[in-house]
Amino acid sequence: MKRQTTVTSVVLGALLLAANAARADLYTCPTGSIQWTGNAHDGNWNNAGNWKPRKVPGLTSDVCIPSFATADGAGLNGSKPSISVHSITVDTGGGLIFGSGTVSIATSLNNQGLTSLYGTTLSAGSIYMPNPGEIDVFDTTSITSPAFSNTTGTLWVYPTGTLRLADNPVQLQNGNLSGGLWLVSGTLIFPSDISEISAQPGAAYATVVSVDSGATFEDASGNNPLATLTSMGSDAVLDVPALTLDHDLTSQGNVSVGTLNINGTYTLESGASTGSSSLTATAVDVQSGAVLGGGTVASSITNSGTVEVSGTLTVTGNYTQTGSGALTEQFGSTLHVNSNAALSGPLNVQVNPKHPPVSGAKYTALTAGSLNGSFTSHTAGFTLTTSGNSILVTKQ
Repeated sequence: MKRQTTVTSVVLGALLLAANAARADLYTCPTGSIQWTGNAHDGNWNNAGNWKPRKVPGLTSDVCIPSFATADGAGLNGSKPSISVHSITVDTGGGLIFGSGTVSIATSLNNQGLTSLYGTTLSAGSIYMPNPGEIDVFDTTSITSPAFSNTTGTLWVYPTGTLRLADNPVQLQNGNLSGGLWLVSGTLIFPSDISEISAQPGAAYATVVSVDSGATFEDASGNNPLATLTSMGSDAVLDVPALTLDHDLTSQGNVSVGTLNINGTYTLESGASTGSSSLTATAVDVQSGAVLGGGTVASSITNSGTVEVSGTLTVTGNYTQTGSGALTEQFGSTLHVNSNAALSGPLNVQVNPKHPPVSGAKYTALTAGSLNGSFTSHTAGFTLTTSGNSILVTKQ
């Protein structure tokens, strides 16, 4: 989910202008609105020559942005522009840049394109952001809106950006975040904590929370809003460098956490997938239809779903694979179990089709402190040999 941060506003503007040149005749601004044309070619919001009709938008104006526009013009020499309008619509092919200053929208910001905020104080009665709508934040910015609805759009805080949301988005109700892509490369401040991440019923897009290494995601008290997380719904994605929870976590979604510490049971239900370089929990329960991968699991695992190993996976406790569970390994990978391995179900061996193992090639599929039972089946074309507390796989 990580995104590159090298696109400048100049390049962005050129891309948007090129896109709009091809589709300029496909969009008609609402009747009575003031439409950005950019005909003055100076990018200045306060130049009447950039608008149709030729007047600068005011308090009662409904503004339409079908192409690339900027509100930087009044602030290029250090001044801070103050903009007050009735409503703004940014079309799918449109782009709008607000510089440092105050932007007040009495009713709605309908953002179906791209809005970039460079140190802006933005207030709006409502903000609606469906896919592919996006808000990008640079510098220290605040958004005040009691009805900020990021349904399937994207909010991206750049490494240079800090965004404080004065109000919970519509998608965060009673601790449940259900909708939107929330990408944090800088600092994002939510008013409230998150106990559940889920998708909206019938939504075609996942709910994504992605925090880059070195970025900051915090609540109004300066704490991690994800520290209260108890469940991940289907089509929910969590991608963060580290997370510590003092309670159980149940997931049906996609969890990618570098270091995940759970002072409780981690339950992966059907549809769940987890990849973590370091997972610590009281117990890990991989249920049917769920997938667990990673590097080190400081816990015992009960596997009734799928444990995937690419490289080395170390389990510090016991590993119990039920008859409905499966161990899937890349040829040459190893599952190390420090305590007891109780086995049933299949061992699935995957190979690189470009570099398949030759006949007679071997690798150690599993080592354990003690070993009970055996895999009840394995991939054709291989033989399994149990020697002491390890299982060797040989290509036939």
